[in-house]
Amino acid sequence: MFTLGRSMDFGYKTNRIIVLSSVIVAAIGWWLTGNVLSGVYIGFSLFLTWALVRELDPNHEYAAFLAAAFSLLNVLYYENIQLLVVVWILLLMRIVNGITGKKLTTFDIFSVLGLTTYLSFNDGNSIYLMIFILAMVFSIKTGEKKREALIASVISIGIVAAERFFINYLSFNSIEYSNAVTLFLIAASGLSLILFWFLSKGEIKDDKGNGVNRSKLLASQILYSATILLLFVFGGVSLNNLVIYLSAVLGAIIYFIGGEILTRTRSN
Repeated sequence: MFTLGRSMDFGYKTNRIIVLSSVIVAAIGWWLTGNVLSGVYIGFSLFLTWALVRELDPNHEYAAFLAAAFSLLNVLYYENIQLLVVVWILLLMRIVNGITGKKLTTFDIFSVLGLTTYLSFNDGNSIYLMIFILAMVFSIKTGEKKREALIASVISIGIVAAERFFINYLSFNSIEYSNAVTLFLIAASGLSLILFWFLSKGEIKDDKGNGVNRSKLLASQILYSATILLLFVFGGVSLNNLVIYLSAVLGAIIYFIGGEILTRTRSN
């Protein structure tokens, strides 16, 4: 049984807004690019940016909308959006944080391992498997199905070793560290770790209404920051995907800082 999916309750106004917004953005993307599929990808990128922040900052639903607004940059420039990679990141985070409120299953772990292996061979890059191993380490430390996670890690290590020996999939990208985008990514990732420490202190409820363990939530947040850095350094991440990842971080950071400033202003 697959337990990593999260249902959309259209009884909530915010859920209706994000779906409608995604459809509108998809139509705009279609009009600007002249391609229906490109428009659909752009619309889904808005929705997935929102979904990422719902994992990173579950208590502040409007932080997700702020992040989605930042991701509209993809409407202005579209080249390539790897939607499956974003979905994969969401699934890894849910394995670690337990936000769905359902017990992790063996099928969950090995289905995500299958997706990870597919991404690794499809993109010709072992970094996906290495990130999966990192997620399994977090899961073993904080979650359930420790034996299955350990087995999945051993299998992943074996695949990485085979890829390394026979194909040499893993290599550094040519990165200019004085580049503004690179510096911005590093700064945002560093700030996000500080932010996540504070965000994880709040009382978080899972989809079943039960409390989420703080260490699990923090581990999934750290996993996210580590993932976007590793994908950037090793994965040849597209600019459109980079916009999605950074929009999620910036939405959470700016909403949190703005909320803190507003709270202190009111208290004074």
